[in-house]
Amino acid sequence: MNLHTVGLNHDSAPVEIREKLAFSASAVPIALSSFTQSFPSSETVILSTCNRVEIYATSPDNSLNKESLLDFFSAFHDLPKEKFSGHMYHYQDINAVRHLFFVASSLDSLVRGETQILSQVKEAYMTAASAETTGSILNQLFQRSLNVAKDVHTRTNIGKGKVSVSSVAVDLAIKIFKDFSDKTIFIIGAGEMCELVLKHLVERGANTAIVANRNYDKAKSLAEEYNGKAINYENLEDYLPQADIIISSTAAPHYVIHTEHIKNAIKIRRGNPMLLIDIAVPRDINPEIAKIDNVYLYNIDDLQTVANSNIDDREKELGKCQKIIEKEVEKFMAWFEELKIGPAISQLRNHFHEIGEQELERLRPKLGEIAHEEWEHIVYSMQRTLNKILHKAAKVGKEKAKNGGGYQYVETIKHLFGIHHKDDSKK
Repeated sequence: MNLHTVGLNHDSAPVEIREKLAFSASAVPIALSSFTQSFPSSETVILSTCNRVEIYATSPDNSLNKESLLDFFSAFHDLPKEKFSGHMYHYQDINAVRHLFFVASSLDSLVRGETQILSQVKEAYMTAASAETTGSILNQLFQRSLNVAKDVHTRTNIGKGKVSVSSVAVDLAIKIFKDFSDKTIFIIGAGEMCELVLKHLVERGANTAIVANRNYDKAKSLAEEYNGKAINYENLEDYLPQADIIISSTAAPHYVIHTEHIKNAIKIRRGNPMLLIDIAVPRDINPEIAKIDNVYLYNIDDLQTVANSNIDDREKELGKCQKIIEKEVEKFMAWFEELKIGPAISQLRNHFHEIGEQELERLRPKLGEIAHEEWEHIVYSMQRTLNKILHKAAKVGKEKAKNGGGYQYVETIKHLFGIHHKDDSKK
């Protein structure tokens, strides 16, 4: 009985490889069904995100290994193994368990501490459970991984502090304006970064947006998506006094917002504060504006400095996270080893008792006429002797199982006495 993980992620493979091996949401149930048809006694879960594709699988026999799992990837995606195998990693048993706990806890994510991966792991598990491709082992493994991840995020600061520029911008806005419901957001430019900041602000309660862009159609498209208002770029200065928060990211080679613009706007606003976020390179907003009372100005470097500081803080938490995970890995492996050792000890016991029965059958005719009660004493004595011999081996095996070595211990004893699994004789 072995546990395997085979997959690739943002570190091991470029996006052009990852996308070829990804499973769409609709394809996952089909893939799970196909996998169990190929490996009938297996359990399996498929985790597929934009940054990773992984198969977790276990089987009571020896049908699963790295090559058989790579063959499945190849067959399902109709892609030769040599096109992707060099980018794949393989983890087995304790390393597979540790890897999943790291993944679920976001320690293996592109952005450490992000929480999206936890919901993705949960969804992958629920999909497999619904498809009935999980059993006692993967149910236990994935349920524990979700609990470990929650524990890591609760007991450490691995998820504290925003690490993307857009999220940092929103955090700064929250410090200045506690409530966005009555605030007007002015977007200058219609690029991805501007849209991200606007999206986060709307999620936090902002409901009034103005969008200006040299391409009016782009401005209109973005404004409509967030129930905002598009204006002509040439009228930008006229709308500045209405803005509580200004996010600017254009491709202009010069400043688009000047000191006099904001001085005039603050005067009209009667001193009500303004937050300006300049995420353009080169800068859109004259840095001298920061000197104006009640005006808060941050540029891309300011935001990146905060983001990098938060990343550093998260990195410092890695040691704490790893200690939590290692303890849980040990607990799972103790359970897993005990699960494996039970059938192995039973096989050991059955083997010795079969020998005892054979010897009793050989002995019985040689004893001639003896009372039934005397024969029962002989049988009982034989069984008791065998149980005493096996008791120590079973006890030590279970003790070793708690430290992850029980299965190997029993397998060594089986090897010494020539005990083979029923399926082994066919090989």
